[in-house]
Amino acid sequence: MKLSELIAFRNRLNRLSTPAVRDTAVHELDHFTHLIDTGGDLTAVLSQELKSQHANVIDSFNQFDQTVDQVKKLLHDQITEQEKYWFSESYRLYDKEMRNDPVEYTLNRRVDLSEELLTVFKTRLNQYSDWRYPGMIIRPAKEQFMQELIMQDPLYLVDLDYNLLKPAMENYSETYQRRLRPYVISEIQDEPLLTKIPDSQFGICLAYNFFNFRPLEVIKQYMTEIYTKLCPGGVLIMTFNDCDNEKAVDLVERHFSCYTPGYLIKDLATNIGYSEVFSYNGDQPSTWIELRKPGELSSLRGGQTLARIVNKEPKPIDTAT
Repeated sequence: MKLSELIAFRNRLNRLSTPAVRDTAVHELDHFTHLIDTGGDLTAVLSQELKSQHANVIDSFNQFDQTVDQVKKLLHDQITEQEKYWFSESYRLYDKEMRNDPVEYTLNRRVDLSEELLTVFKTRLNQYSDWRYPGMIIRPAKEQFMQELIMQDPLYLVDLDYNLLKPAMENYSETYQRRLRPYVISEIQDEPLLTKIPDSQFGICLAYNFFNFRPLEVIKQYMTEIYTKLCPGGVLIMTFNDCDNEKAVDLVERHFSCYTPGYLIKDLATNIGYSEVFSYNGDQPSTWIELRKPGELSSLRGGQTLARIVNKEPKPIDTAT
């Protein structure tokens, strides 16, 4: 079986609960044995036999549970064995191909979100938007989320090429563009990523549809460095290709995304020091997760007047022939 098939099998198996079935059955059988036990001389002989059979049923359930556990262990071992290849292949794919993807291809590599899902994500961002703290967006690209964070003062835009930042910046007036902080970084092995960006300043960092194309080692480096950039109480909001889901593993097998199991991302976040605030999958390959740095946000800023910032009106299309 392919890894995606193994993950799908595991997920279907985990959705079933043998203890729940056992508890329901035993509870109902208890009613029978108790009722028949109250039958006096009429049911005395059969009552003893029924109690013996009741014990046998419980024993059979326990044996069934043990067999299911053996299946889960075999499944776990098979997944672990295949994971070794896909962890390695993900880094190779990133190192040799993904990090060199052309600008236009990278900008157009977007996730088709439903209006409902888009509303959920925008609502989540709005609750963190606060002019008292700087904000950071890693790969704003052509996504629709920058508008939710334009109140952050200032707003840093970060990517690997200035041409990847231009579409997001050009969506706003030149006056507002001058307030933005564009930063171009390099992903060089064993070297810091965010050295030019100040520490302990940011209330929020958003990395949407960026870590989906990074292997676990690179995600770990980003998450660790972002942790140092956040204020106490600051939040990292990120998406990643959640390979606890078979749909995400299918993307890996088609060499479109990297192999990053959700349980490992969450373990990594905990080890760095984050606490999980919220996560949402919605049966999508990608999971949206919000991670908070310990502490309470505080600011010395007392107040300021901000003009309303809106997207530029789209230019009319010239239909003249």
